[in-house]
Amino acid sequence: MKNKVIITLAVILLICAGVVGYFWLTNGRSTFNADNEVYTGELAPDFTVQLLSGEYFTLSYHRGTVVVLDFWATWCGPCVAKMPTIQALHEQFGDRVIFVGMNVGEAQSRVQEFIDDRGFTYAIGLDVGSRIHRNYYPSPGVPYMVIINGEGVITSTFLGGGVGLEAIYTQAILEALGE
Repeated sequence: MKNKVIITLAVILLICAGVVGYFWLTNGRSTFNADNEVYTGELAPDFTVQLLSGEYFTLSYHRGTVVVLDFWATWCGPCVAKMPTIQALHEQFGDRVIFVGMNVGEAQSRVQEFIDDRGFTYAIGLDVGSRIHRNYYPSPGVPYMVIINGEGVITSTFLGGGVGLEAIYTQAILEALGE
């Protein structure tokens, strides 16, 4: 009986965390603005974001280079599980591809501590207020990866994450590179 109560409470807490996380990401909106909807084959929305390093990253300044945006949050289990794969891809393609982990709406101090503890070396953007994430509709969730070719066109998107996807991401990056 005691185990059933604990399991039931755990399930309720997980559901509540998901609902709170969704409303936190969407700022209370039930849907994203469909006017911002982007698809593979379309020009990626331009943006400027401050990086943890203090520098600024503007997407349009990097035309001619493949850019991988990975929207994530520290509280997101699949995001955290995916980050070592992003690090490995950064080490493999770092001289030809720009990787930007776009943290969605968390405090800089929390993000900095998380990155420092884990030793990730790719650029981390601070998407304060989830403004950039919302412009990459149709995904209100994280993790959400967007691969953009050198012409600024979205070539691949991936919703969700975890381990074991490195070969799929590698193939998508190679396609964006034209290889």
